[in-house]
Amino acid sequence: MFSESHVAHPPALEHALVDQMCAVTGLDTPDGRDLLISMLAGPLPELGNVRRHGRTRLDTLEIVRACLREPRGLPELLATLDVYAPGSAPVLRIKELVTAPPVLAALPEAELRDVRALLARVDHLDAHGELYAAAGDLPLPHRPVATLGEAFDFLSRANARPDGLLPTMVLVEHVAAALDRSPAHRPTAVGLREWNDVQAAKLSLAAPLDAVRAESDRGPAAQPAPACLVVQLCKHGMSPDRYLLSHWRQIRPGPWRPERGEDRVVTLSEVGPTVEQLVYRAENDWAGRPGSPVLEFVLPFHLLNHPMEWLPLGSQSSFASALCLSYPVVLRSLERMRAPQFHRRWHNRWQQMQDSHETVCHWDTAGRRGHDPVQWNSRLTADERLVAVALNDPPLQGPGGSRDSLETALRSGVPMAVWDRRPGAPADFRKRAAKKLMKGKPVELPQRVQQLRNEAATAAAAQRDVHVGRHVAVLFDDPNRIVDWSGSPGTDTGNARGGHDDEGET
Repeated sequence: MFSESHVAHPPALEHALVDQMCAVTGLDTPDGRDLLISMLAGPLPELGNVRRHGRTRLDTLEIVRACLREPRGLPELLATLDVYAPGSAPVLRIKELVTAPPVLAALPEAELRDVRALLARVDHLDAHGELYAAAGDLPLPHRPVATLGEAFDFLSRANARPDGLLPTMVLVEHVAAALDRSPAHRPTAVGLREWNDVQAAKLSLAAPLDAVRAESDRGPAAQPAPACLVVQLCKHGMSPDRYLLSHWRQIRPGPWRPERGEDRVVTLSEVGPTVEQLVYRAENDWAGRPGSPVLEFVLPFHLLNHPMEWLPLGSQSSFASALCLSYPVVLRSLERMRAPQFHRRWHNRWQQMQDSHETVCHWDTAGRRGHDPVQWNSRLTADERLVAVALNDPPLQGPGGSRDSLETALRSGVPMAVWDRRPGAPADFRKRAAKKLMKGKPVELPQRVQQLRNEAATAAAAQRDVHVGRHVAVLFDDPNRIVDWSGSPGTDTGNARGGHDDEGET
């Protein structure tokens, strides 16, 4: 069951809260509203960025909407108003509004049976992904749902969205849109839409349902983001060994809403201890939440071959181990993240990857006899089924490096790349990489590389340093989870901003 702070709130509540707050003495002045915002920004930092219009009702509406978006927004608003204007009639009325139990919309049991029967016909879709697409700002369950019926039952406990639609109706619409892509399942899609149309007619919700239908028809929604820690490094100032380290924490699986931490200026030798501190702080946020968080390093080209996955964890104890033994660790490209002219192709390949049950890899031929760079680049650019590249050498500049191959892959939108960090990769790297990494669903690559690294760490002493898992690097880059907008002048960066524009673009 959702708590009150997690349900969506109807428009009537928003209207009533604005009415009562406008009646609070002092909030009719800009200084009074600024004071309230300052008080709210303590427990709710996002409130410090609320827009001001210079008019009482518009400013109050912005404050209320900002609080409604926050999981603890309404209780904190009430607590702050109790300090701002204790015992006043408007605040007492606001208390009644905030603490009143939510009214859950109920559907007749016969109609629930009908829609569950339709959903039970569908067993090939990603139920958790469809739940994520429909849930919006609602929290996802700690454990992924296995069927669309489970997703429907989970959402049936949530209140209506601000536009009045039930989250269950949104789920039905997203499932119908996904089924449209398969002629064999279109009768089920028609049945689901007819069911939704009946509910919308009864509840006078035809307009918001049409809006959701139009949105879902534009294409599949992004998959839920995992809990993760994202660390970004970029050059800082004129010193070649000083970097600005930015970081973001995604506390729970679900919509991509990373919380940005404080930037730090570090040397390369200080990255390890700093990341260790950040991991422990993130674990405090993840405590009590089942799951497998991921660590991601957003790096400029010249750092991509640095073995970040082997940074120590627990360095102050006798039980120190590498990051990659506890977490899947992957790389992301800073230059591409800052080059929006390549993002459309990036999204295309990522979607191709998600829809595929196998990894179609383009094997690098640089440095090999008969290498034709024009042919290799053209094939990679033209064939969007190629969602991964395997490099012959590390992506270093100059002879013996495969930087040009990786640059071509990034410009073409390829989201995955693997290579052996050692110059002159062993002859069996391709065989081992194909066997261990490229077999299976592409989206599961981070978990497969973690297993390979675990095998290296637990191998016999004589084999440990030569095991392919000890040296493999993996770039796994999701275009739906941007954290750095520094290369896009004029973009509203919000919380996702981090770093400075000191690095070049791809």
